Amino acid sequence: MEDTEYQEQASAYMRLAIPLMNKYGIAMTPANYTIWYEYVAGTNVALQEALDRHLDEHGELTEKQSRDLYERFFDAQRDRSALLEMRQDLKRVLSEVLSFVSTSALASESVSKNLNGIIDKIHADMSSDDIHEVIEQVITETRMASSSNDLLVERLNSTVAEMRDLKKDLEEAKREANIDTLTKLANRNAFDAVLAKATSDSDFSGVEVCMIFADLDLFKRINDAHGHIVGDQVLKVVAKSLKEAVKGRDLVARYGGEEFAIILLNTSLDNSKKVAESIRAEIASKRIQRKDSRESIGKITMSFGVARYFPSEGAESFLQRADRALYMSKRKGRNTVTEAPPPII
Repeated sequence: MEDTEYQEQASAYMRLAIPLMNKYGIAMTPANYTIWYEYVAGTNVALQEALDRHLDEHGELTEKQSRDLYERFFDAQRDRSALLEMRQDLKRVLSEVLSFVSTSALASESVSKNLNGIIDKIHADMSSDDIHEVIEQVITETRMASSSNDLLVERLNSTVAEMRDLKKDLEEAKREANIDTLTKLANRNAFDAVLAKATSDSDFSGVEVCMIFADLDLFKRINDAHGHIVGDQVLKVVAKSLKEAVKGRDLVARYGGEEFAIILLNTSLDNSKKVAESIRAEIASKRIQRKDSRESIGKITMSFGVARYFPSEGAESFLQRADRALYMSKRKGRNTVTEAPPPII
């Protein structure tokens, strides 16, 4: 889209959004403006439905309800790295607003002084609520300088675009933080989070949860004989087989090194053992070759431990039982599947 076309569209959305905000008495903050800009733009169906439903039921929108909507649809990621990036972006945006006010014919010494004081409040430990408060203070100051200045409205439109870009960046960073870079499976952090939720849900509802814990047999020999690049190739092949063996609702993760873990939801212990046995046979049947020389690296095998979660035993006990079952498979001679005994209560 050309810049002029984008500006015209943004101005059209602005002319629709601001009267609606005035109608419902919505404060002109970046967060509130973002909500109503997206609403009239029609790009966020879920937001439109939620807002329409709320207004149909209550006929008004309080400041707290506006903030809840913003957090629900635009501020879902709250990890520390995301907040750090948001703080840095906020300081840059606010500095630009200060520059605009300082060069405006409507500028005053008190407004510039107040804006500088607000920017000084930005610090390393700011929460998203702190950031929200700073934005509100800056908008209040700029609105005092000019309640109807077209340049201020343009700046708000620009802020909306920047917030949207920032949101995409934060979502991508969050996604990458949960992915193992080599195998593209979930990493240990993602596994721990899903395990905690799955066991908590099982404690509450009794839904069946099983785990497969797996480890490549004698993987060090492959690295020693062929090098780590070939070892990485083997890990990628194994990861692909694991991913293809389960349903989309199940989680496959690289637990660490040559260890892998699978969380199976709504799956019985017998069926989980069948999945593990199917994977074991699939891996054992593979004959992987070096990409450079086409030399075979020999037979690859894996050992497996399978456990069913018992409500109230806790995630740590569940994981330890699956790990012990895997260890028993190693002791039995490797390339086998072992069922974990129930927890000792």
